[in-house]
Parts: sequence; structure tokens; C-alpha cells
Amino acid sequence: MYRLHIGITIFALVVTVGLVASYPPPALYGQEGPGETIPGSVYLPFISANLPTPTNTATRMPTATPTATQTPSSTTSPAPSATPTQGTPLPVGASEWTQHAHDAQRTGYNPVSVPTPWRWKWAWNGPNATGGISSGKFGLPRNSQPVTGGGRVYIAAGSRGVYALNNANGAVLWNRNPGGAINSTPAYDGDTAALFVVSNNGTLYKLNAANGDTVGSFAGGGNSNLPLPPAIAGERVFFSMGNFVYAIDKRTMQQIWHYNAGSPVDTPPAYSATRDLVVVASQDLYVHAIRNGDGSRAWRNKTTVLEPGNPGVSGSNDFAEVSRGWPVIAEQSGVVLIKLRLDWQTMWTWSPWPSSNAAMRANLMNRPDEQALLALSLDNGSTAFIPNIGHGGFGDGDYMPMGPMPVVKRFGDGSEVAYVVMRGTPCLMEGVCDGRADSRLGELMLSDQTVAGFSAGDVRFMESTFFPTDEQANLSMAGDDLLGGHWMFGLAHRVIDRSPSRGASGSNPITTANLPHIITSASNCGFSTSHYCPDGLTQDGDPRRIPAGFYIYYNQGPVYDRYWSEYASWVVSNDTIYFVSTDGAVVALEHGEPTGVAMQPPPEQAAAAQLSFVREGVIDYTAARDYTGRTVTVEGVLHDVFNNGKAVYLTFKTPHQGAFLVRILKPHWGNFSESPERIYAPGQRVQVTGLIEWYQGDPVIYASHPSQIRVMEAAEG
Repeated sequence: MYRLHIGITIFALVVTVGLVASYPPPALYGQEGPGETIPGSVYLPFISANLPTPTNTATRMPTATPTATQTPSSTTSPAPSATPTQGTPLPVGASEWTQHAHDAQRTGYNPVSVPTPWRWKWAWNGPNATGGISSGKFGLPRNSQPVTGGGRVYIAAGSRGVYALNNANGAVLWNRNPGGAINSTPAYDGDTAALFVVSNNGTLYKLNAANGDTVGSFAGGGNSNLPLPPAIAGERVFFSMGNFVYAIDKRTMQQIWHYNAGSPVDTPPAYSATRDLVVVASQDLYVHAIRNGDGSRAWRNKTTVLEPGNPGVSGSNDFAEVSRGWPVIAEQSGVVLIKLRLDWQTMWTWSPWPSSNAAMRANLMNRPDEQALLALSLDNGSTAFIPNIGHGGFGDGDYMPMGPMPVVKRFGDGSEVAYVVMRGTPCLMEGVCDGRADSRLGELMLSDQTVAGFSAGDVRFMESTFFPTDEQANLSMAGDDLLGGHWMFGLAHRVIDRSPSRGASGSNPITTANLPHIITSASNCGFSTSHYCPDGLTQDGDPRRIPAGFYIYYNQGPVYDRYWSEYASWVVSNDTIYFVSTDGAVVALEHGEPTGVAMQPPPEQAAAAQLSFVREGVIDYTAARDYTGRTVTVEGVLHDVFNNGKAVYLTFKTPHQGAFLVRILKPHWGNFSESPERIYAPGQRVQVTGLIEWYQGDPVIYASHPSQIRVMEAAEG
């Protein structure tokens, strides 16, 4: 049963100057692999509008008395001299992105943006001087965001530890690994000039931010490879590890309290300043609110009908996960938002999603197992409302990872909305409108009073660059600038007109203007040290076209497939914009006209980007990763065979992520006697011959003819 909780909000009608959007001719859309195309085309809107200089007003949030309920489940250690944080006010005008998702509330919102135009400042772990792939390049952990402080940029780099870069030029100042693998975004504290990092060995380390030396540590219970970034609020550092949540004094590194969730805590903590609560979600799908005063439980609730487990391994699709997401707190609305990872098949339940909020809500009330975003009351953990949000993410085939987190923006009058990736009709893709084509940017109502005619949980349609439901962009925001990290490119829009008359339908959306986008590798412009292409961007090997902006690499192809991280993101801190690409490059942009010198990359650069052809013998599928760039025969037993409409997959593991696979793209199905999924079946032992390439971080052979696939043993039965 779902109960509507109406938070106390200030009624606001926010009216900005509307500007008319215009669109050029459409560009073809479709990318899955060499030679693959998808029918139809899509308008990637070049929204024509003058870009106003944003006015950024920060608002101090009111404080409230926490609600004390339920039985505690915690242990309080002898507290050091630090005074417990009680209702720590939110920073006013905080323009430094010092921790994951900007602040301890994990809003993903910076009230200050960088005015356009933007220019290339520097890049790290990405291109060399001529746009090639830099020597020694490596991938970054999933969810790794750069944070800043003290004139430095700090980046978690897994087993390589932490890097500190000079914000002025991107030069490495220090690189330290205090222990284990640092898979979580660090948190910078200006009071102590320290950097707090969580290791997969279960330890919270305190580093000297100036030189990376370890100055303190606290060992938590257990270990985890999940991204579990710490949160800093007042005098305390909060972090999750194992079944526990810890509050640590940031000066002495002594434990103040710890809370036992009774199940592995799979999200990092978020902190509500107005309620003085720490919020996490555990593997058993319970959400916990912990009193910051003493670590006791304020409430614990499970509002989803789904069961904990890996989505996709259950035939009834009744599992969900919270891992690789984080709680997002909307203070003024009194709500915490929790994203669930659902099964791939949810993309097709309503294909496409409906065009009205009423129809969306009716669907979700009738099918609560399809509710991908939960909205819980901060006061008691009950369902506040049902957000009209469907599932999506950087998915493929039978696998859909955790999708994008909402971003909470607070306006000058104290009202709030969340910016989200929504689904709805009409689709932005011309010629095709189904469950894969119905995603776009949207505005989620957190209260019944924010915008006239809209209720809490309603979504408002927005203009945006198109991306499919299984390629949803990860969101962040600065001022009025909404930024999305897609696996191939970064999209950027400035919200122009969100007046109450807009957003109820896709035909009358909230208007936006294009900001410079960024793409992984392009060669449609010719190389310049500015990395800027004024006439639109086309990814090497992909037919879709996006608005003007920057390319990271020149003529290097799908770099993301080789260094796949399942995540890309924007961060805006002070006067710099940072983009972290799926391949782990960090690009810094700043205000200024794009300028550079046109160059001709050396011929050997293009040659270096090509794969070599070396014929080998027969190898086991588990060793395929070591043979990329070679033509070999791979042998193994098929675990699953399926057709997702774009390609037929022959997989040796379910889900196939992390293992070798075979893809037969749609244009080649006609080369087979019948549809390939009818020829090949689970249980068959096969040998597949071809060039091993990279696809989303895994080795793949693209089979275009049946002669490449030999069935050695038939499936039993």
C-alpha cells in the first residue's frame, strides 16, 4: 500500500525567459559494433538559443528537530573531544566539489556554474599531444569522480591508489596508495587539509592533501570492492563497510559510533542536515536512517516488493539491487531518493512508456515491481510518493546495470526539484519509438506545491540530446546547466524555460539550450590542440551526430570498449568543468574562447589504432582476454543464446559481463540459414574463429558468417 506524504514546501512559480528552439536535419543513430545499424534516424537537437550568464543564488536550508522512533541497533564508542554534529547547516554558495555527488546530501548539484564559452584546459590519463592514446593509460573504477580542494584535483584509481593533480595544468603532484584498492571517490576536508579515502580492505585513510602521506586510519569491519565514498559533515566522516556504518572524528580518527545494519551496506552514506540523520541502503533492500547524535536507529524500512538479488538471474524478474547507487537527500521536501537496479527486461514492459503522468502512475501502481526509484519520508521511512521513473542504464543484451541517480536542485526560494532521466512518449528518435528509444531528460516533482498542475512524483518533459534507455546518461548539475555522462559522449544543456505551462507533454517540453558537448574520439573536424569542433561531433565508427563541442581523442575509434568502466560523469568545481569518460580520461574545461593550433597527427598514430592480425591456435574462452587484436579460434560451452533486436549473442556466462562473447549483428543474419538464435543453443560446445576485439571492456568476436562457428557437441536433450 502506498501512502502519499506531502512535505512542507514553499509554493513557487519559477518563470524564466523562454527562447525558441530550432532543429537541423536529423542525423542517423545507431552504434553497437562494426557494421551495425539501427533502422530509422533521430533528431539530435541543436537547440538554437543565446546562452545567458547564469545567476547563482545559494540558499541556507532550515533546520528541524529529528524524529526519534524505533529501537536502536548500534554501538556507541567512548566519544573523543569532538562535539557531535547537530543539524549542520548546508554550506552557502559552496562552489567546491569536495566529495562524491558534491555534498554529504549527495545532491549532485553545485549552485555555481561556469559561464560559456568553454575552452580546453588540460587532460589527464587520456590523449597525448596529437590526440592519440597516451602511453601508460589505464581505466578508472566505476563511479570515480574527481574532487577538488587546495588547488588540487584528487582521483581514485583502484589498485593504483589516489592521484593528486595540479588544477592549473593537470600535472601529477603525487600518487599514493595507502593500502588495498581505492575504488571510491575521495572526500576533501578544508578544515584539516586532509583527504579521506575508503579502501576495499575496509579501512578509512586520512591523507595529507598536500603530499599524500597517511596521517591516520580507521579499520572498519569487513571489506568491499563496491564504490563506497565517505561523506564529511561538520566534524565527522561517515563511511559504510561490511554490515556497518561508521561515524569517525575527522581530527582524531577515533570512532564516535557504529551502526549494525544486519546486512551488507551496499551504498555510501548520505547525511540529512535538517534531520541530523545518516541514511544508507543495505543489500537486503532496507533503507536505514541513523541518528547522528548517538548512532541509534531512527527508522528502517523496505518499501519495494522486490527481493534482494542479482537482477536477471531470476526467471520471474523479482530481484533488485542498490549497489553502485547512493541515497540522494532532498532536505526541503523531507525525502530521500533510492535508486534500484532492475532487470534488463523492464525496458520492454511498456514499450514505449506512456505520454502522461496519469498513465505512468497507473502503470507503476499496478506493477510495483517496475518501480525503479523510491521516495521515502526522511521522518519515518514510509513511501512519500511514487516517482514516475523507469529503469535504464549502460546496459547491453541481457544485462542492465545500476542507472543514473537523480540530481536535486534547490532554488532561491527554498523549493526543490530533481532532475532525472525519464521515459515517455513521444520518443526523440525519429522512425522508432519503443522501450529502448523512450528515454530523455526530465524534471521530477518532489512536492505538490512546486509547480502548478503537477503532483509529487510527476515528471516534466525536457528538450535534450537523444540517448537510448540502455545508454542512459549519469547526471550532475551546476546552476542551470544539466550535464549527462553517456558512455560515448557527454551531453550538456542549459535550462531556459521551465514555466508551469511547459513540461506536461513531449510536444511542449521545458526548453533548453545546447552547451558544448564532448565525445570520445572524432575525426570529422581535423585535429587541433583546442580539441574543439564547431560543426558538431561524430564518434569514429558511429553514425550518430551530437552538437558542437570537444573531442578527447583524434581518430582513435571506440576507446571506451578497451577501458570500459560502465560510468561517465561531469563535475563542476569553482571555475573548472571536469568530464570523466568511460575509458577513464579526465578532461578539464574552463571559461574562454576555444583556441588551438591545427595539426596533422603522425601517420603512425592511425596505424597504431588498428588491430593486428595474427593467426593462433585454439584457446579456451576464459583466455580470450589475453588474445585481443589476434585472429584465433575460441572454444567453450554456450551458456545462453539470445536476440535483443540488434544482435544475436552467444555467451559463455550469465550475465555475459566480464567474459568472452560472440555477437552476430543484424546486417549479417541473412548470411545464416535461419535466424542465428535458432541455430545455436545453450549447452552446445562451439569453436568460433575470428578477430578478438573489445566490446564494453570484454573480448568479443563479431561473427558475420556461419563458417566462423563450428558446433563441436550438441546440447543435451
